[in-house]
Amino acid sequence: MAEIDADLFRGALGCFASGVTIVTTLRDGAPAGTTVSAFSALSMDPPLVLVSMDRGSNTLAAIRDAGFFGVNILSAEQAGIARKFASSKGGPKFEGVDWQSEVTGAPLFAENSSTIDCALEMVHDGGDHEILVGRVLFVDCPGETEPLLYFKSAFRELVSS
Repeated sequence: MAEIDADLFRGALGCFASGVTIVTTLRDGAPAGTTVSAFSALSMDPPLVLVSMDRGSNTLAAIRDAGFFGVNILSAEQAGIARKFASSKGGPKFEGVDWQSEVTGAPLFAENSSTIDCALEMVHDGGDHEILVGRVLFVDCPGETEPLLYFKSAFRELVSS
């Protein structure tokens, strides 16, 4: 099999526009979270979603310990919080963030396009990532908002024509 150039592969994947989420959980009562673009619906019956996270992620370890996670699907106005949660450096990620919890206790943000609260159902090997399957226990889609997108290594917004 031919070796795939990592930079070329990364560039090809960057041509796929995706939504932006922040996946959250609680570990020993403290909130944890990270920005994730590798999120997808998996099944309607039962309601399942999947999230792919780097094996080195502190949030992944916290989710494995907690057994639950929240998916905050971000609106176009939330690019700042997406950047904040994408960084492992800097101040506390949750400082100044308005959140509540529903079924599991996972932090769910107030200004999202939509919110999904999940019990961790399964974990699968995904190379340098792990694929988390979550059973959906709660959803909220509060209103009409434009989504935050990720395309070619940058956050983007929809442009109406």
